[in-house]
Amino acid sequence: MSNNEFEHYTEGGNDTFDFKELFSKYLRYWPIIILSMVVFGAAAYFYNQTQPSEYKVSGKLLIEEDAQRGNILNLTNMPQDFNNSLINKMANDGHQLKSYNLANEVLDLVDFDVEYYTETTFKDVEIYQSAPIKVEVDWNHPQLTENKFKIEWKNADNFILTYTSPEYVLQTPEDNKLTPIEINTTPKAFPFNRWIETPHARIRVVPLQTSAPGATKVILRNRKSLLGQYTGENLTIAPMDAMSSILNISLITTVPEKGSHYVNTLLETFLDNSLEEKNLQARKTVDFIDNQISGVSDTLSTIESKLESFRSKNKTYNIGTEGSSIFQKITELESELNQENFKNEYYKNLQSYLSKEDYSDIILPSGIGIEDPILNKLIQDLILLQSERSQYLATQTASAPNVREVSKKIEDLNKSINEVLKNTINNSDRLVSSLQNRLYKLESEFKKLPSTEQDLLRIQRSFTLNENIYTFLMQRRAEAAISMVSTTAPDKIMESAKPSYIPLPLKPLTNYILGIAIGFILPVLIISILIFSNVKVKERKELEAKLNNPVLTSIGHNRNKNNLVVLNKNKSSIAEAFRSLRTNLTFIVPKEEKITIAITSSIAGEGKSFTSINLASAYSIAEKKTILVGCDMHKPKLFNDFKLSNTVGLSTYLSKQVNDVNAVIQKSPYPNLDLIVAGPTPPNPAELLIGSQFETMINELKEKYDVIIFDTPPIGLTSETLAVLKMVNVTLCLIRHNYSDKSFIDDINSLKDKKGFRNIYTVFNDVPSKELNYGGYGYGYYSDDKNKSSMINKIFKGGSGRAAV
Repeated sequence: MSNNEFEHYTEGGNDTFDFKELFSKYLRYWPIIILSMVVFGAAAYFYNQTQPSEYKVSGKLLIEEDAQRGNILNLTNMPQDFNNSLINKMANDGHQLKSYNLANEVLDLVDFDVEYYTETTFKDVEIYQSAPIKVEVDWNHPQLTENKFKIEWKNADNFILTYTSPEYVLQTPEDNKLTPIEINTTPKAFPFNRWIETPHARIRVVPLQTSAPGATKVILRNRKSLLGQYTGENLTIAPMDAMSSILNISLITTVPEKGSHYVNTLLETFLDNSLEEKNLQARKTVDFIDNQISGVSDTLSTIESKLESFRSKNKTYNIGTEGSSIFQKITELESELNQENFKNEYYKNLQSYLSKEDYSDIILPSGIGIEDPILNKLIQDLILLQSERSQYLATQTASAPNVREVSKKIEDLNKSINEVLKNTINNSDRLVSSLQNRLYKLESEFKKLPSTEQDLLRIQRSFTLNENIYTFLMQRRAEAAISMVSTTAPDKIMESAKPSYIPLPLKPLTNYILGIAIGFILPVLIISILIFSNVKVKERKELEAKLNNPVLTSIGHNRNKNNLVVLNKNKSSIAEAFRSLRTNLTFIVPKEEKITIAITSSIAGEGKSFTSINLASAYSIAEKKTILVGCDMHKPKLFNDFKLSNTVGLSTYLSKQVNDVNAVIQKSPYPNLDLIVAGPTPPNPAELLIGSQFETMINELKEKYDVIIFDTPPIGLTSETLAVLKMVNVTLCLIRHNYSDKSFIDDINSLKDKKGFRNIYTVFNDVPSKELNYGGYGYGYYSDDKNKSSMINKIFKGGSGRAAV
C-alpha cells in the first residue's frame, strides 16, 4: 500500500453491509472450527464404538382374502358378499401384528426375559443361545430388572454376584408394578444350581461352560419393557408395493438370530390365531352338538333297553297293519315337530343373545341344519363385523373412528336380525301349533288299537324319534369336524425371516453427521456471539467505514519495555509505522511549513503519550527540530520515559511562575528533540490552557522549532483539549485496537461535524501483527523484530506487526 492511501478516503462512511468482510471475520477462526469438527467427529466415532450395532431382519406375509370366510361349514353353497376390501384386511392384519396382545403371546413362546452380555473394549455385546451360564428366574417373586448385574466365576462350584448399576427397576408380581430402586450392595459369592433368594430377587444360576474362569453380565427384562421394544418403532409393517398383497415385517435388532426368531414366531402365532378364529364357529357348533348328543344318547339307550324288555315280557315283536300305518304317520309328524321345536328354540336363544349384545356364543344357522338363507347371511355378516371390531380394539380404543363405525354397523345389523327373527318365530310358532293339532287327531285313532300294541307303539315311537335326532346330530357333527380339519389359515408365510449380519449404516452415519455439524455450529455460534456482541474496535475497514476522516496509519503492538521504540528500535515495524505517519503528514502540511500537531483520544489508555513520543522521535531523526509538549497536567507521563524532572514544566509557565518559556524547555538525550513536560499538577489546568499565555508560548515555539507536538488530555474526559485543537495545524485522534469502544468513533466524528474542526485525522493503534501482515512483510523483514520472533510466531505469523501504512 502507498503511504498516501488516505487520499482515497471518501467523505462520509459506507453503511452498506459487507458480506465478504463478515465472512473474512469467520475465516480467521478456521483452525478453531476445523479442530472443533475433528474433536466432535472423533467423539461421534467413540460414541458409535460404545453403541451396539443394529441389524434388520425381515419376513414376508401373503395376505389372501378368504372366499369362504364366515361360512364356516360351507354347507349352503350360497353366494358370498364381502364387506371388507383386501386393502382393509391388510391394514387390519398390520395393526394386529403390532398389537400388544399378539406380542405378549409371542413373548410367552420365546425366551427373551433374560439377556446375557460379554464385555469388550468399548461396549457389552449380547450373546444369544451361547451363554456359558443359564439364569432361571422365579417371576412369582420380586425381581430387579432393566439393568445389568455381573456373574463372575473362577471355578465350576461358585460364582460372585455383583450389582454393577446403582439403579434398577423392581417388578413386583402381585400387581406387576414397576418401581425404580437404588441398590448398594457388596459382591457376594453363591453356589451354582441353587436358588438364591433376596428381598429383591430369586434366581438360580446353572453352569453350562464354566470350566475356565469367566464372567457374564445379565439383564432381567420385565414384560412391559419387552412389549415396548417389540411393538414400537423397531417393528415396522408395510406393504411390499402398491400392486401386491404382501406385507413386509421388519425388525431392527442388535442380535440377528434373536430378531429372526421373534419375527418367525410372530408370523406363526399370527397364522395360528387366524386359523383359530376361522375355526371358532365350527368349534362352537361341535360343542353345541356334543351337548345335545350327550342327552339324546342317554335317552336312546334307556328307551332301547325298555323296548327290548317289553318285547321279551309280552312276546310281541311285530306291529299289525293298522298299527303300522298309524305309527308311520305319527313318527313322521313327531320328527317334523321335533325339528321345528329345535329351530324355534334356536331362534329364541338367538333373540336373547342379540338383546344382551352377546355375540360370543352365536352359531350360524346353517351349522345346525337351519336352512334360512336370509337369516344365515345376516348372522354371517354379524360375526364378520364382530371379528373386525375385535381386531380394531386390539390396537385402538372404543372411541376410535374405525371402532365407532363398525359398532354402528353392528347395531344396525342387530336391529335387522331382530326384525327377521320376529317374523321367523311367529311362523315357527304357527307351524308348531299346526303339527301338534295334526298329531292330536292321530292320537285319537291310536287309542283304538289294543293296549299291548299301544304300549309297544309308544315305546317304538320314542325310540325312533330319538334315533332320528341322534342320527341328525351325528351327521352335523361330522360335517363340522370335517370343516375344522380341512380349514387352513387365510394367510400364509411367503418368506421366513433370516439373520442378516450386515449392520445398518444409518444410525452411525447420523451420529457422524450430527457430531460434525455440532462441531461446526458450536464454534460458529460462539464466534457469532463474539462478533455481534463486540463493542470494541477491531477492524480497520470497519473503522474507516464509520469515520468521517481518514485513517493515516495503523501502528502495531509494542512488545518493548519502554515507549522509545523509534529511537531505540529504529529498524522495527513500529518505527516504520511512525515514519509512514510522518510521511503521510507531509501531504497535509507541506515540508517547508512549520507544523503543529495535537494528539488526543477519547479516554486514557489509548496510546496518546506513546504516539506523541514516537512521532516526535520520527521527526527528530529526520533532522527536524522538534519539541514535545506535555499538555496533560492531570496525569503527567512524558518525563518518566526520558528520565527528566517534572518539577518545572508547562503548568509552571502557564501559571506565570516563570516568564521565559526557555526556562521550562528540557533537552532530551537525543538530538533535535526537546520537551516541555506537564509540570506539577495545578488546581486549574483547564483555565491555564485556554489562557493567552498558552497561545503566546506556541508562537514563541514556532520561531525556534520545525515541529511542535502536543500530548493533550483525552477529549472525552476533559474540556480544555478543544482549546489546544484550535491552535494546531493537525489533530491526530487515537483509536486503540480491541480497547476503544465503537462509540468513540462518534466522538471523533463530532469534532468535525459539530465542532467545526477540519484537520482531524485518525491513527489506529496497538494493532496485532497478524492484522498488519499484508504482502508478507513482518518480523522477517524488519531486523529489530527478528530476535523476538518465536517458533510459534513464525508458524502462525502472529508474533508482531509489519510496517504501518
